[in-house]
Amino acid sequence: MRQILYLFIIGIPAALYSQKDFGLKVVKELCSKEYCGRGYVNDGHVKAANYINKRFEEFGLSKFNNNFFQHFNIKANTFPDSVSLSIEGDKLETGIDYLISSVSGSAKGEFNLQFINRNNIVAFLEDIKNSNVRFDGNAFVLDNTGTLDNDTLQLFRQLGRMIAQKSPVFKINDFKFTWSVGTEQMPFPIVEIKSKKLPESTKKIKINIHSVFESNIKTQNVIAYVEGKKKTKFIVISAHYDHLGQMGHDVYFPGANDNASGIAMLLYLSKYFSITKPKYSLVFMAFGAEEVGILGSKHYVENPLFPLKDIRFVINCDIMGTGDQGVTVVNGTVHKKEFKKLAVLNLKKKYVEKVKVRGRAANSDHYWFSQRQIPAVFMYTLGGITAYHDVFDKSETLPLTEFSDLSKLLIGFINSF
Repeated sequence: MRQILYLFIIGIPAALYSQKDFGLKVVKELCSKEYCGRGYVNDGHVKAANYINKRFEEFGLSKFNNNFFQHFNIKANTFPDSVSLSIEGDKLETGIDYLISSVSGSAKGEFNLQFINRNNIVAFLEDIKNSNVRFDGNAFVLDNTGTLDNDTLQLFRQLGRMIAQKSPVFKINDFKFTWSVGTEQMPFPIVEIKSKKLPESTKKIKINIHSVFESNIKTQNVIAYVEGKKKTKFIVISAHYDHLGQMGHDVYFPGANDNASGIAMLLYLSKYFSITKPKYSLVFMAFGAEEVGILGSKHYVENPLFPLKDIRFVINCDIMGTGDQGVTVVNGTVHKKEFKKLAVLNLKKKYVEKVKVRGRAANSDHYWFSQRQIPAVFMYTLGGITAYHDVFDKSETLPLTEFSDLSKLLIGFINSF
C-alpha cells in the first residue's frame, strides 16, 4: 500500500513501474556472477535454463511432453582455468587490455616477440617459405595499422591462423573488443591486444592461457505454453538465454542487453498471459546455443514439439535493453501486413519513438523458422548504450529505457491476431 501511495505521489503509474522493475530484476539475476556469463564453463547455461524453468513453473505455464526442457548437444572451446598475460611484471587486464580469440589453444611460458607490419609482411612470408622462421619459443605480433587494402588485410588474417598452428599470435586492435563462442580450437592462442600495451620495443611476453575443447556438451531449450481460446494455432514468443561465458577464473561476459533483456521480456509476457488468457495459444521458447550459431532454434525446427504448420507467427526478442531511438523489425519487409499492423499500433499509442523496418537477416533465432516458410520477425531496440559481446554489457548500466512501453506494444500486437 505504501509503495502504491508513493508511486501515486511522484506521478509514476504503478503498472509502468512494475514492468520495468520486473525486467531489471530478471536482468540482474541472469547477469550475476553465479551464472558465469551463461556459457559453457561451470554449467552457466544450465543454471540459466534452470532459472527460466523455475519461473515457468511459478507462473503455472503448461508443458509439452511433461517437460519444459528440450535437450541437444553442441561443441565449444572454453577457458575454464588460468588466463593471464604480463609484460615486464605488469599484469594486463583481461577483456580490457587484451582479448583471447574464442578459437585459441593453450600456451604457457615466456616468449620472445617478433613484430610483423605492412612494411615487412612480404619479407616475412618469404622467410617462412625459405624455412628461415623459428617458431619454437617465439610469439608473433601482427600489426596491420594503417593498412587499407583488403587483400593485405586478408593476408594478415590468413597469416594469423597459419602462425597459430605453431606459435602464439598477437593482433594489434585499438578498436572495440568483441568476443564470440568458438566451435574449433587452434594449437596455439590468438590474442587481440591494445597497441599501448605492446609497443614495438617489447622483447618478451609471459603467457598463461589454458583452453579446453568440449566436443559433447549437453545443453537445452526451455519451452512452455499458455493455452488460448483458439487452440489449433500458436503464436511463438522466443528469446535466447545463452551468452559467451567466462574467460578464465575471474572474467565473465554478463550479456545484459544480449540477451538477458530478451529473456526478461519473454518472462514478463509469459507471466502476463498466464493471467490474461490470450486469443491464440502462446508458446514461449527460451533458446540455448544462439551464440554458438543459432543452434537451439535450429534443433527446435528439426525436432518440433507440435506441427510447425500450426505456428501462426513468431516474435523473436533479442536485445531489448534500450529503445531510446525505437525498435527495428527484421523480416518486416517480408511480412508487410503484420509489420504495418505493428507500426500503426505504435503510431496510435506512441509507445516507442519509431518502428523501423528491415529485410531478411540470419542473425537470430527467427531465422530457422523463416527457412521453413513460417512467418517470423526479430525485434531489437535502438539507441542508448553500445556494449555488445564484451565485458561492459552489464546489468548495472543497462537502462531498459523502453521496456515497459515495448511490453505494451507487444501485448497489443499479440492480441491483434
